[in-house]
Amino acid sequence: MFRPVCGVLLSLACQTLVWGAVKAEIKVEKLDEPPTGLSAEVAATLHTTGYRVHDADGVVCDVWLTKSLPMKPKFKTSLRVKYPLQLGALVGAIRYPEGSKPSDFRGQPLKPGLYTLRYGLQPDDGNHLGTSDIRDFLVGCPIEKDVNPARVDDLKKLFKLSQGASGTTHPAIYLLTPPPEKVAEQPTGSYDEEKKQTIFESSVLLKEGETETPWPVRMVVQGKSEG
Repeated sequence: MFRPVCGVLLSLACQTLVWGAVKAEIKVEKLDEPPTGLSAEVAATLHTTGYRVHDADGVVCDVWLTKSLPMKPKFKTSLRVKYPLQLGALVGAIRYPEGSKPSDFRGQPLKPGLYTLRYGLQPDDGNHLGTSDIRDFLVGCPIEKDVNPARVDDLKKLFKLSQGASGTTHPAIYLLTPPPEKVAEQPTGSYDEEKKQTIFESSVLLKEGETETPWPVRMVVQGKSEG
């Protein structure tokens, strides 16, 4: 008399496992088109080729990265800072498709559309405890406000520039997870089942004098902090 119930439970469990497996299959495809709507100065610093991130539900976002960036002088990696980028440097742009319901790493809702991405650091204060063990973040900025590709080297100015992306006074933020030791041959994506986060992985060229070195970048494009 218990067999039908067990059968239903087993069926539901199998469906859950299959859904999880499909969700984990993040695909990244090359996008042979530049982002539209940026200022000419900002657009000139980015690759005209981008990458489209898909999950089981469809398109998550499109990402374009900068052609090159100056490396932070005398940088040394630490437990909480893993990226040798200069504060406020323009790193790229991200676009969400119409009809989507994106949010940043804090879970703040964002409008579909295009945003610039700049490097920022999570402040070391009590207001941000539990957000992430890593201080490396990208900050999303409205394209109509972010028209100059030059660095925004003041954290308060950077956060103010980002205001409006989330519709709140808090900046829209994207976690940079610790980069792998080797640069991936091609941009790729992955899904962290435990944290429910979609991650886009690529690389940027960092300049130090006359030397250019590819540096891996791993960015959470979907999913939020557990803190």
